[in-house]
Amino acid sequence: MTTTDASRARSVRAHEQRVRVWSLSGTLALALGVGASSLGEVLTEGAWWFPYLAVVLVVLSAAAVAHTLISRAWIGSLIGAVAGGLALTVFFAANTAFWGIVPLVGTAERFARLVTEGQDSMEGQRFPADADAGIVFLICVGAVALSVAMDVIAFVLRKPAFTAIPLLVLLAVPAFVRSELHDALGFAVTALAYVGILLVAGEHTTVRSAWPAVAGALAVALVVPVLLPSVTPAEPATSAPGIIGTGVNPILSLSDDLRRDSPLPALTYWSDTGEEYLRVAALDEFSDETWSPSENEIDDANTVDEFGAAPGLSAEIPRISKAMQIQIQQLRGKLLPVPYAATSIADAGRGWTWDAEALTVASSFANSKNQSYEVSFITPAPTIEQLEAAPVELPSGFEKYLALPESLPAVVSETAQQVAGSEATRFDQALALQSFFRNGDFVYSEEAPVAEDYDGSGAEVLGEFLAAQSGYCVHFASAMAAMARSLDIPARVVVGFTPGQRQVDSETDEVSFSVTTDNLHSWPELYFPTVGWIRFEPTVSVGSTPRFAQSVNDDPSTPDIDESKPEPTATPTSSATPGARPDVPRDEIADVPVSGQSQLSPWWWLLLIPLLLAVPALVRVSRRALRLRAVARGDVAQAWREICDSAADLGIVVTMTTTPRQQHDEIATQLGMATVAARAGAVSGSSTSSAPSTAPSVESPRPASSALAEVLAAVEASAFSPRQRAVRREAVSSVIVALRSSVGWKARIVAVLAPRTAFDRNPAAVEKLPDAVTPG
Repeated sequence: MTTTDASRARSVRAHEQRVRVWSLSGTLALALGVGASSLGEVLTEGAWWFPYLAVVLVVLSAAAVAHTLISRAWIGSLIGAVAGGLALTVFFAANTAFWGIVPLVGTAERFARLVTEGQDSMEGQRFPADADAGIVFLICVGAVALSVAMDVIAFVLRKPAFTAIPLLVLLAVPAFVRSELHDALGFAVTALAYVGILLVAGEHTTVRSAWPAVAGALAVALVVPVLLPSVTPAEPATSAPGIIGTGVNPILSLSDDLRRDSPLPALTYWSDTGEEYLRVAALDEFSDETWSPSENEIDDANTVDEFGAAPGLSAEIPRISKAMQIQIQQLRGKLLPVPYAATSIADAGRGWTWDAEALTVASSFANSKNQSYEVSFITPAPTIEQLEAAPVELPSGFEKYLALPESLPAVVSETAQQVAGSEATRFDQALALQSFFRNGDFVYSEEAPVAEDYDGSGAEVLGEFLAAQSGYCVHFASAMAAMARSLDIPARVVVGFTPGQRQVDSETDEVSFSVTTDNLHSWPELYFPTVGWIRFEPTVSVGSTPRFAQSVNDDPSTPDIDESKPEPTATPTSSATPGARPDVPRDEIADVPVSGQSQLSPWWWLLLIPLLLAVPALVRVSRRALRLRAVARGDVAQAWREICDSAADLGIVVTMTTTPRQQHDEIATQLGMATVAARAGAVSGSSTSSAPSTAPSVESPRPASSALAEVLAAVEASAFSPRQRAVRREAVSSVIVALRSSVGWKARIVAVLAPRTAFDRNPAAVEKLPDAVTPG
């Protein structure tokens, strides 16, 4: 071969190597991208998928470049991992890095904070969860780990079949949360992408030979998510505290939290002025399905060290300044409980902002977990006269607080007209609506809406609620707010907590209020121009109704007292059991309520591991069965290929680039039989001498020897003779049995559980196991 030919050959091989590397890396990226679709079952929207895929492409592309330039495969995987870390830096912490890409100490701190935020967010949200910055960061970290693992398996270990393991981990995430959250279609498509990996990785693999892998992957994909156990609440235990999640819209989980078998401690607060309602979210959008908060952009300029003025509250309205210390216990989420109307918050940490319309507090990345903060706030104390004199004309933009869905049953507005349509003022109408629910025939029940299928807060269930006259706070608040809107009174629904249970420290006499899930509540707020938003309490037997002062003139005979100033009676007045569930006796509510959190039973590993291990074995068994069927039909090539692959599975060196006769000699040596050359010598010696032969004895392994020679003769005949010779299926099986008997038990176990040729069609690189020649 000339120098030019050698150079051209090297160039061709280099080109083929580049094509193979990039094809395999691209297929790995495709499988990871498709597999990530399973996360759509537990996450809202899909914007998280784009940074996830970007990280996957960065890792695998960097590794592919390294694989084409550097012969050591592990270096390419390492470079891919480094590239993944740089990608995380650019995407999530560019402002902490040198030139926006080189990580510094601040980058590690930012990553640690994102990990904590992601974990807290997953604990605090219900599924499907909102993919906030912390969760997206954890997803992208997982993308780096999965991509590097796939690259190591495919290029360093050269076992592409085992890329199924990281793919199954990715696909099983929703099933770990809840068994019914698996996506069979996503599993099936990912299984096909996995088969694509096998086809690209195997130099001689064809679609026909890969179909057992397709069947096995599809079977595992469809069975695993069904059999995996779901995450279910554990039995109450003092060592495993539960979690109360506010989520994106807390009204969606309120009913579940109210129905807990044992109440969970949400928070404790200290207030010198007594009991207070605490607000978490204000819901102003009313639809067929539910009330929800407006999707307002979080304004980072609205820091909680100073709030804006309460909407609509004019200077003429009396107010009472107060302060409160709040300690969060088992409440998780991006919403912070505060009283109305907060003016400032101290010690809450970074990231919290207030909403200008609702005066609620939220964050895009912080979490309420373990927060301890002090809230300064004012309680508006309008007089009845001021409320009755409130103007009818509304400010611009308040039309949204009057909107009603078209699906709202007509009985809602008709009932509102019957109950309050004849009242003189809007305030009187609001009082009439409140009295209709609290002083009528309505009863509190958390079970009736479920039993009669009208649970929820949307427009469609209100007609059934009014007819049944039985429900809990969500129904009462939703109905009164909708009826108020039908009377042109701006209204919204608030989710939060009633005041809680008063507690007195026996040593210090310090008064505090313990708030649990039994205090979770929703109520309507109605708007009156010049006065602002006022709380009402329509839920029967729960909480307390607000009281308003009567205006009086100052009495000259009592100069020390200004009677024209109302007493601070606008604060909630205590009921016998403020805010507690009316269907639970007070003496049955634990002083320190604790419940078990969601726990994942560890037994699913016992199911998943055998299934993962069984995939290569099932594929190999299927291929052997297909080949033996082909042998029975007269396919000689399949017989020899099965013998060679069986030998390779057992760790016996079979060089695939040699002739069948040379391969016969390698196998014969392992079996202790005479090679072809030895047999030829033995035959020649016997014809010229009567002396005893010194050739190796072949009497003991004669059945295997004859079977192996039979297959070899048929292979050579098919290659060099026009007359084909058939091979008995029993001959192939006899050789395979002999091969298994020639190695140790360890090699036999490896051949069954992890056959080298299940997907790798180039077993020439297989090395002999240390115990391969140990008799079984």
